[in-house]
Amino acid sequence: MKRVIFIFAAILVLAGIYQFWVRKDMSDFSVCYKAGERIIQGETIYRESDGHMQYKYSPPSALFFSAFSFLPYDWARLFWYILEFLFLLGIFILSFKILPVPEKKAAAACLWTFLILLKFLGREVELGQVNLFILFILTLMLYSLLEEKESISGLFWGISLFFKPYALVFLPYFLIKRKYRITGVGLALFLFGLALPALFYGLPGNLLVLEEWPANLSHSTASLLSVYDNASLYGFLLKAFPASWRLEAQIILALALLFLGSVVLWMIKISRAIQKSQRPEVLEGAFLFIMIPLFSPLGWYYNYLYSILAVMLIVNALRKFPRALRIILIINFAMIGTSLVEIWGRKLFHFYTQYSLVVVNYFVVFFGLFYLRHKKIS
Repeated sequence: MKRVIFIFAAILVLAGIYQFWVRKDMSDFSVCYKAGERIIQGETIYRESDGHMQYKYSPPSALFFSAFSFLPYDWARLFWYILEFLFLLGIFILSFKILPVPEKKAAAACLWTFLILLKFLGREVELGQVNLFILFILTLMLYSLLEEKESISGLFWGISLFFKPYALVFLPYFLIKRKYRITGVGLALFLFGLALPALFYGLPGNLLVLEEWPANLSHSTASLLSVYDNASLYGFLLKAFPASWRLEAQIILALALLFLGSVVLWMIKISRAIQKSQRPEVLEGAFLFIMIPLFSPLGWYYNYLYSILAVMLIVNALRKFPRALRIILIINFAMIGTSLVEIWGRKLFHFYTQYSLVVVNYFVVFFGLFYLRHKKIS
């Protein structure tokens, strides 16, 4: 009876959130919906006339969204809203299920992770973005890898590439771990998908659209690199250094990538001393998930929802950290979760956002994961 009451209450709350908050926006979903309409009509999906709301994903991803175009827009966005919460639920269930630490406490780990990242999750849902969908697919990819179902893992990896190239961060990892089947299946599926829009464009038209895709990305990205809410590492560096230091910022970005890549290599080496039952790939996957928003040229704040698994790992193992580091991690998570203008005030919040200081918060999270691997806890 309690479960029925809880489910009913949750439905009422979600319905209220949609009606009085989310329904007014979902602007990113509208872009995807429009691309789905255009592709089945054989029209180009990349148009400069769309301005800031240009479609930036691959042509095959528009085929996915074309399924929504058979519904009226209002019904389609409600359906997507419901799906986003199902994706989120799936991410939490799978993430908790694969946690390697034996003393797992579901309520505490999931609740605190949800509260810490609620700011990012709320903005994702408000915009109707696709990151929850991508993260759900990538979590399935990681789960399949742990279950030694490499072909299925490769399928999920390849599907995620249709929407954003984020999952390419796993390509060196798969090669180093000799997961050649995952790599082969994923890349083969991606190449096959690139040919599918020819069903609507014809072969010459499809080749033209595939040329328009990277051109559209390069033209629409440059002007957004140093905007207010770009929270990537590159955005952080562009804001921290004078405009004349752009080359220096790019060098530091490359060095940071090399450094974190070296950390991943070290983690893989150390993982040989960890029991297979501890699932060392979980921590490595969590580390790589955070690198997605950090090194994406346009890492918006809500992209840090990719840290769900990392935050859950640290929260669940919090008692295993020394007291000083545990306090630092708690303060760091409190900063991430409470960084709202309503809590911090306009001046402090704008300073935090303007200089992309969330990047600093996530280097602390990186250190937390590093400590867990160094102590062979996970």
